[in-house]
Amino acid sequence: MRSKKKLCSKNNQHLFNTRYFSSTKTIFIDDWQEILNKENLYLSLSYLKALEISLPSYGFRYVLFYDKDEKVIGLAYFQIIQITDKDIKFEALSNKMHGILPNSFKKWLTTRLLICGNAFATGENGFLFLNDVPRNDKVHLIDEAIRFIINEEEIKNRKISISLIKEFWHSNNLIPSKFINYGYHELNIDVNMIVQIDSNWMGFNDYLNALNSKFRTKAKQVIKKSGSLNIIDFDVNTINERLLEIEELYNHMVDKSSFSFGRLNANTLLKLKDILGKAFYFKGYFLNDKLIGFATATTIGQQLDGNFIGIHHQFNKDYSVYQRILYDFISYAIDQRLKTVRLGRTAEEIKSGVGAMPNEMKFYAKHHNRFKNSILRPFLSLLKPSEFNLRRPFKSRIMIKKGA
Repeated sequence: MRSKKKLCSKNNQHLFNTRYFSSTKTIFIDDWQEILNKENLYLSLSYLKALEISLPSYGFRYVLFYDKDEKVIGLAYFQIIQITDKDIKFEALSNKMHGILPNSFKKWLTTRLLICGNAFATGENGFLFLNDVPRNDKVHLIDEAIRFIINEEEIKNRKISISLIKEFWHSNNLIPSKFINYGYHELNIDVNMIVQIDSNWMGFNDYLNALNSKFRTKAKQVIKKSGSLNIIDFDVNTINERLLEIEELYNHMVDKSSFSFGRLNANTLLKLKDILGKAFYFKGYFLNDKLIGFATATTIGQQLDGNFIGIHHQFNKDYSVYQRILYDFISYAIDQRLKTVRLGRTAEEIKSGVGAMPNEMKFYAKHHNRFKNSILRPFLSLLKPSEFNLRRPFKSRIMIKKGA
């Protein structure tokens, strides 16, 4: 699909043209690259192409914005995902809302969802604009793009009920909050746990020495318990040989989670490794010749962004696989002279035990039935980050500052 629509900004002072694409094969590559300017790997066409090829059941939309002189001024990325009640554990969601979510809401859990951003990567990966584009125009253009895509899908009898704009760091209040003016509801979701890497650490031993005695002892116990594991850096050939095992481990983790926007597959991870190469960290954890865990992460600038983990839970306790994965992320970041490690959401207490600090993130959601959207407001306002006991493992208070 390639479409064109003339838009005007909310104050009626500027005219814009917008072009829509449903494949990376048809997108105007030079215009996309001009806006991207290597700012965000998750919006790079190579990364997006890997998702598109390996997830044929998903819908993808790529949008380019132009001013009245046909100069490209911005881009946006959307995913269309079918959500079912299998992707959301109703009881867990109700508990996060203090147990007052009506059972009648269960039928709402099966829906087509339009996401501005990436269901499989945290952070602000939905749109980019030139700096001189006014904030109000940016928000207006994104809202108009969402309306256009929804209308196009409805014409084809593929109704989209909910749109989601994800996901913004709490410190970013300049643009996101303006979506409230367009009927969106703000959601504070579970925090992203981030480890700050001290520039003085030359190796993992320096990290261990920065821990207080209690947590240094715990770390050494994890290293000892996992010592019998064979930890291998996966390349494309290794991933290809272990596709079925990787798929099984990944699905096991997703099945245990209380909520999932969507589900990748092992072929996606294979494509990402093939396209991103060294920028895509991939380690396998073997007990003898049995793959009992794997971990992936993406290197973006000076940060390591933890992505997908799969673990055979029957081995986790005896071999401390999960915690070993966290320490290996940190060790890799130190060796690569990176500044931060984003460990993602969930298992916040365990992650704080390796030195991660919580960083709040926000979504913006809207049901496109006005009545249902108004009903959603009081319930979504109840969604708060999960409570957990924050551990402070470092000797120095300098090392426990919040990341960004």
